[in-house]
Amino acid sequence: MLQAWITSPRGSLYFAAPTTAYNLETLRTHVRALRDEDATRTCVSLDIGACAEDAPAKIRALVKALMIDGIRVYVAGRTGRRHALTAARGARRLAV
Repeated sequence: MLQAWITSPRGSLYFAAPTTAYNLETLRTHVRALRDEDATRTCVSLDIGACAEDAPAKIRALVKALMIDGIRVYVAGRTGRRHALTAARGARRLAV
């Protein structure tokens, strides 16, 4: 299960869904719709629960794409620990 909180000057959105390719693309669409002209003012917090075997790679790809766009991303995994990811620290490996 994937939970996401998107916040930006344009508004905010809570998104919860099973971690599927379709739902990850839907999440990306919502993030882009709420993204401000200054992408750094948009923040996505992800809480990743149990997911399919291929989901971690897809989640990493989504996070990488959002960071390339300049969006701030925070990730909490099964341990409950929250990690801040930014483009400057993009080299850090995301363990999901």
